[in-house]
Amino acid sequence: MKKLALPFLMLFLSMSLFTCDNEPLESSLQPQGQTENLDCLAATQSYITAVTAFADWDGNVGTEYTVLCNAYASSLQGIIDNCGDPSGSFQAILTTLGDCSEPLDPDTCETAIANSAIAEANLNNATSDMYAQFCNAYVLALQEQIVICGDADGSIQVTIDGLGDCSETVPNADIVGTWLLTAWNGDAIDLNNDGDENINFLDEMDCYTNETLVFNSDNTGTAMSTSYATFTFEIEAGTTNSYIYTIECEDEIENSNFTWTQNGNIVSITDTATSDVSDWAINGNDLSTDIPSGFIAFDSDDFTVVVTQDLTFVYEKQ
Repeated sequence: MKKLALPFLMLFLSMSLFTCDNEPLESSLQPQGQTENLDCLAATQSYITAVTAFADWDGNVGTEYTVLCNAYASSLQGIIDNCGDPSGSFQAILTTLGDCSEPLDPDTCETAIANSAIAEANLNNATSDMYAQFCNAYVLALQEQIVICGDADGSIQVTIDGLGDCSETVPNADIVGTWLLTAWNGDAIDLNNDGDENINFLDEMDCYTNETLVFNSDNTGTAMSTSYATFTFEIEAGTTNSYIYTIECEDEIENSNFTWTQNGNIVSITDTATSDVSDWAINGNDLSTDIPSGFIAFDSDDFTVVVTQDLTFVYEKQ
């Protein structure tokens, strides 16, 4: 078996979550009261010792792995009990270890998920001067998770997109307030048949001009729709894949209530009526989400024939 590179390389980074000597504990791990503080610091030191030993395992199957793994698992439980685990990252790693009877395989989906959880915890606790390093490490972990586990609903890619170029030079807008729909981005298309294609479908139509998301400070919100479009097409004579589109835009007033939570650059919206959850990425003043088959057009003669495109919806803070 190949040498276990900790769950895996990322576990070395997790040491930066903790402090030594007289440095203060990071806010997400800081307990209440001096006794709790000392207990957390002791648990932290035990964790560092155990995770370092676990990382140095030579990859040979035997009792040594079980001993090292059990010590590592015990140290993780110590962190959870004495420092807290608000993001659930350490519990995720502990669960991945199982009963320590079998070495972790670095190529399993469970391990990839654990790596991402560790990298996320590192990023959430990173100081400004270390943000880019931990952000890039998190992106790499998420990309590896996609390779190993897949990304059926696109949520992992949304998280990656939300991290942007891992620069904090453009601060993200406060989510609370009103956001206006400004783009449906996809492959360039000529919906208004003027000979010019746009990647922003909204530039090709006079519809969806005042669609908003309103986020309230109590983690509730309202999605407001003022119009709705249907798209049909005819295949241009003499071609097989050139289309002439017709757009019918209808006025409507429809409000949908939702609740929301935020974790870093990702805002999760839950539809109150359906309980459907969607993840959105904040990048500066933009809020976006990927919509599989967000654009659908029907053949005007045969409605079983359709043209579809995946879209990225973009809202801008007002």
